Amino acid sequence: MKRQMLMMVLAGAWLMVLGTGGAAAQQKMPGFALIPAGKFEMGDHHGFVDPKHGGDETPLHTVRLDAFYMGVCTVTTREYCEFLNSALALRMIEVRQGGVYLVGGKDLLCETREMSPYSRICFSGGKFAVLDRKENHPIVCIRWPGAAVYCNWLSSQKRLPACYNTTTWDCNFNKSGFRLPTEAEWEYAGRGGQQNPYRNFPWGDEPDATKANWPESKNPFRAGPLPWTTPVGFFNGQTHRKADFGWPGAQETFQTSNGANGYGLYDMSGNVWQFINDWYVRDYYAYSPAENPPGPASGSLVQDGKPYRGMRGGNWYNGENGHGRVSNRNPSYYRGPQDPDHPYYHLGFRVVLPVNAESRPVIKPTPVQHIGGREGGPGGGRPGKGGGGGKRRSSDQTRSDDNRPPREGQSSGGDAREQGERPKRSDAQRPARSGSFILSSSEVADGGTLPAEFTADGASATLPLAWTGAPAGTKSYALIMHHEAPDQTKWYWILYNIPADVQSLPKNVKGVGTLGNNSVNERTEYTPPRSKGPGAKTYIYTVYALSAPLQLTVPPAQVNREVLLAAMKDRILASAELSVVYTRPGDGGGDGGGERRSPGKSGDRPQRN
Repeated sequence: MKRQMLMMVLAGAWLMVLGTGGAAAQQKMPGFALIPAGKFEMGDHHGFVDPKHGGDETPLHTVRLDAFYMGVCTVTTREYCEFLNSALALRMIEVRQGGVYLVGGKDLLCETREMSPYSRICFSGGKFAVLDRKENHPIVCIRWPGAAVYCNWLSSQKRLPACYNTTTWDCNFNKSGFRLPTEAEWEYAGRGGQQNPYRNFPWGDEPDATKANWPESKNPFRAGPLPWTTPVGFFNGQTHRKADFGWPGAQETFQTSNGANGYGLYDMSGNVWQFINDWYVRDYYAYSPAENPPGPASGSLVQDGKPYRGMRGGNWYNGENGHGRVSNRNPSYYRGPQDPDHPYYHLGFRVVLPVNAESRPVIKPTPVQHIGGREGGPGGGRPGKGGGGGKRRSSDQTRSDDNRPPREGQSSGGDAREQGERPKRSDAQRPARSGSFILSSSEVADGGTLPAEFTADGASATLPLAWTGAPAGTKSYALIMHHEAPDQTKWYWILYNIPADVQSLPKNVKGVGTLGNNSVNERTEYTPPRSKGPGAKTYIYTVYALSAPLQLTVPPAQVNREVLLAAMKDRILASAELSVVYTRPGDGGGDGGGERRSPGKSGDRPQRN
């Protein structure tokens, strides 16, 4: 298929929609798919455990949605550049130090090449232009307000009401204008109508890197300068030619598999993360409305003390299968090793158009509720404060958000310990989703301050821990204490093959289980936190209930966090977390997590691990 035809069918045509009024009444819209009204069970049906924000995909809950249209593809660089030039002519936006803002506004909309080396848009001679022949690639290096303003502009082009208030960024869900999808709309559309059984990916349960631009993909765009995106809709089952696409890889042809889902949507897994309308709140599923849930009224504060909008769909850059499971939730804080300052080179968006939104009951965002035992910690509700009585409910995903970048000139599996297909698990092997597995400490509440006695500033003692509610069939336990530093993950305590009859660990525990190493001195011992510089640091204790003891082929001195997670991945029945905070005064040395790296330094090229 010629490149021009691909671009017309999959991307460019969707702007040519709708005359004056009557938008929602249209039954066919070029570049859009009609997502019919219906209901589904929202959440993870496959039992994964996520050590960073586990528990955010449960409980499973039934959601009913009215019909809406969704873009077949994500918004392209060409389409966004058209918006920028139009908005500039209308004097809606201005460029300051390479960043695009609303006139007089403070919120960054997007970056140009002057601000970020990864941007595909330049501003020169009073106009915006697309760089590097990336017209048909997804727009990247944008921020959530930049996606919302684009939706308003597109509505004005089609003489439809604008949904977003650009002062407060509130969305009016009772206007039939373009907007970002709610989280429920995105997942419902992403599943493509597949229910009973619910699938792990938009096309089915099997991971397939020929259907998506994941770190495991060997497509010919995964070479040359970052970002390694592919054209929208590239994975359509056809054989593509270098002569048509001009990709940087050496292959003359590349055979794709069809990654479209049942609604004909492309790139619902991989390529770029997609902004959604909702604020991210880890426990929102516990009280989300059943009818057209609009998302929470505000967001959870994460590690940097700020709320973030959600993102869906996975990406080209990192993680097993690009984190592209259809139910996976992520706050846009988690983007890479320099979080929250990691480049936005793997985040874009697609748009939706509701059907007859004006006729719906008035829809308002849901007031945030604090669910006992689940607040605090990564992606939680109140970091740095006691909550939940020192307890954290079980998490329910079995992957780690590995934020390691790919290496120059080669494809990366993202999460190197878990490349290839994940073996299927029977229902008996899946992690418990009841939330009954709880980790606590007699010395500190979940989200509370770690006493100095358990740090390098005190006696360097191990924290006493206790757990309850382990699922039936638990044969062994393992424990990891880790910290997400700005540039890497650090771990301080690994203890595995804890007998099944052990339900607690006393202070300065000895003779229980087998010690692995730590990342500070690589010895088989507990090493206490000694964070570099002032400021609060969050440390997470995670206990895993396993279906069998571990039989490792390496000595304990070589059992690091990655080795242990890889060995456990098909034996985890449930996990529970306890998050604590410690603030060390002064500039004391130590492990510290290293220096914060700016995107212009460590982000210039992929790092080696």
